[in-house]
Amino acid sequence: MYLVHVIGTAGSGKTSVVKVFLDWLEDHEMSAVAVNLDPAVEVLPYAPQFDIRDYVNYVSLLEEGLGPNGAFIKSVDLMIRYVDEIKRSIEEAASNYVLIDTPGQLELFAFRRTTYELVKRINELGKSVMLYLIDPSLFVHEDGIDSFSFVSAILLGTSVKIRFKMPVIFAINKVDLLDDSIVETIESWLNDLSTITLSDEVYGPLVRNLVNAIEEAGGLGETIFISALAEIGIDDLYAAIQRILSGGEDYATEEPSARL
Repeated sequence: MYLVHVIGTAGSGKTSVVKVFLDWLEDHEMSAVAVNLDPAVEVLPYAPQFDIRDYVNYVSLLEEGLGPNGAFIKSVDLMIRYVDEIKRSIEEAASNYVLIDTPGQLELFAFRRTTYELVKRINELGKSVMLYLIDPSLFVHEDGIDSFSFVSAILLGTSVKIRFKMPVIFAINKVDLLDDSIVETIESWLNDLSTITLSDEVYGPLVRNLVNAIEEAGGLGETIFISALAEIGIDDLYAAIQRILSGGEDYATEEPSARL
């Protein structure tokens, strides 16, 4: 069983990617299910195998007087109570691929002790990888790319990688909205972090040291460009998962129930 945790900042397209990748896997006759761990999502474009909203009621917490952030924090802290139900539901599906849709509030999910334990317990079911979605609108503007904002985005992803101690695929989502020249620049930076332009005299050296540390530690690892809306790069996503979890790129998985 391969567990793919889809994580990223609010608006990065996590739910859309889960939907498109789920459809892609099923179109290629591979068994796959999705799990929703976002207690605050209102509408899902897919039918989840497990839905945390059946157990944790975010709206009722708001009605109790908690603010949006307080209600969300309490919601994610409550998730750990239902880890056995989550695991049982996943096991009952007996699917090769489990796509786990995580909440939009990255910092409230990724850096809490309860969610770390939740992910750790879920990962007992099989091999796991994290897909970290990067929204290019965070660093691409009308006048070009803000290199410091770009570095901030990959540092946040690296922080999540360190936090969960899992292999991570860095994916620039919404690539269909970017000019070819912008894509080429980002691609060159991802391939060689030392080429990132950091001209600020005050903060440039500090950021350069951080970037160099990542490069010396082996770089970011798997990096891809995708678009859930335009369905671009989904095959690259599959290949990246295969390279990390099974050491190959073909359509065969290690699971005996794969329908090839």
